Amino acid sequence: MYDTSIFDPSLMQEAVKQAESHWKYLHTIPERAFEEKNTTEYLKKVCSRYDLKTIDTGMDTGLVCYLDTGADETVALRTDIDAVPTEHGMLHLCGHDAHMSTMLGAVHYLCGARDDLRCNVLFIFQPAEEGTHGAREMLDHGLLDRIPQRPVRIFGIHNRPEADCGDVIVHKGHLMSEKSVFRIHLKGKAGHGSLPHKCVDPIVAAGSLICSVQTIISRNVDPFQPAICTFNSVTAGMSESSAPETALLTGYIRSFDHDTHERMVSRLRTLAEDTASAYECTCDTEIIHMVPAVFNSEDMYRIALRAAEAAAGKEHIKDSAPSLASEDFAVWGTEIPSFFYWVGSGTPGRKNAPWHDPDFRMDEHYMETAVPVLAASALI
Repeated sequence: MYDTSIFDPSLMQEAVKQAESHWKYLHTIPERAFEEKNTTEYLKKVCSRYDLKTIDTGMDTGLVCYLDTGADETVALRTDIDAVPTEHGMLHLCGHDAHMSTMLGAVHYLCGARDDLRCNVLFIFQPAEEGTHGAREMLDHGLLDRIPQRPVRIFGIHNRPEADCGDVIVHKGHLMSEKSVFRIHLKGKAGHGSLPHKCVDPIVAAGSLICSVQTIISRNVDPFQPAICTFNSVTAGMSESSAPETALLTGYIRSFDHDTHERMVSRLRTLAEDTASAYECTCDTEIIHMVPAVFNSEDMYRIALRAAEAAAGKEHIKDSAPSLASEDFAVWGTEIPSFFYWVGSGTPGRKNAPWHDPDFRMDEHYMETAVPVLAASALI
């Protein structure tokens, strides 16, 4: 149970109920990254009920609101708003519907408790977290120049199905990975399969490259540094009797350590070019850096720990191994001191499906912990 010396119990109960109501509706309108128009309209409608200043972001989707208490400092809270594309259409299989609802619950509480606040609060409803583009887009549109006061801290939360509902994971150090994506185009010479000496088969080069790249992790990365360099798709050929002209390989690189990341990028590029040359192909390698790693500093950890303890009770504060998944909340951390929580969303005693799994579900009591955690981050 949260600390009643910090929270007004009746106001928090209202905020949680509000969040649960929003959750039921937002779950029914999942939308693709940068296309969250119905979602944005709903968020605007709800936030217009409160004494908040709406910030013009210069973008079609997403919402930023400012609670001005006249304080000397501003604390920012951020949530994601997009859904996951699947073969069955858009679905909220990562819990962003719950994250938005948590933020709306925090809006309700903090606006009601504004006399107790020692800071102004910036509420950021960010589009396009899936694919890790949204945070950078908001910053590139000059958000930090559009707001009344630059935040001194920013907090975000994400549900964690592997953790029990009611628990809060407060982790110091790296929490989620740096990510780059790559596309490797191999070009050979098409021809009939019965005349291999007249062809330059990029499929053979692709097969060799796939095997060679496995050595990046086994021979070029410190064994004590978690890292991934993997292919996620290989596309080549449409005929059973002919060698194709091109092969396309895509994948990503993930790590916590930036120097390790740069080493993997360099090795991937070299292996792609040298393997292509060895098999008489040409190669075009595109490597795009997406996001840095999510890192919770010692100073931010101390603040977040106090907030989480006030919100959930010391007995519910947990630690966890970090994840090699990525989160574009990390981009905010390049501009503002940041902290990212995981809030347990798994039902105790049940096998809970992970993020993006078709069976992904969140415990119905999630808001009872998530709303106080986010609100406490602006209260502490």
